[in-house]
Amino acid sequence: MAKLTRSEQIVAEKTVCVLLVRGESPDGKKIYAYLAIRADKLEAFMEAQKQGTFYPEDYGIVIEAGEGEPSDEVKQKMTKEYGFNHEAMLDIANTEKAHDLTSNLAAYAVDAANKQEEEE
Repeated sequence: MAKLTRSEQIVAEKTVCVLLVRGESPDGKKIYAYLAIRADKLEAFMEAQKQGTFYPEDYGIVIEAGEGEPSDEVKQKMTKEYGFNHEAMLDIANTEKAHDLTSNLAAYAVDAANKQEEEE
């Protein structure tokens, strides 16, 4: 996998992504966490998930967490306070996908700004 260019690295260091992470607790219960993570840490985070048990707080800040699936109240809070769009979530299935996302952050930001201008 190619390294990020210097400009991509600068953008990634200054961009925070909010992820909805699902998994299992050590005792086998389904759990979730909303994690705020710097974009330049996404690849390491994805790699850690493949290794088995890991702690999301080692890679970012856990905003909300709980057992099962997030409640409607939690989803509404995440949308209102962090702009999390549950309908437009991207599935980051592996480190390659994380790298692609990170290297294209500037393009995503420009697209989002253009869409926002069109709506206004």
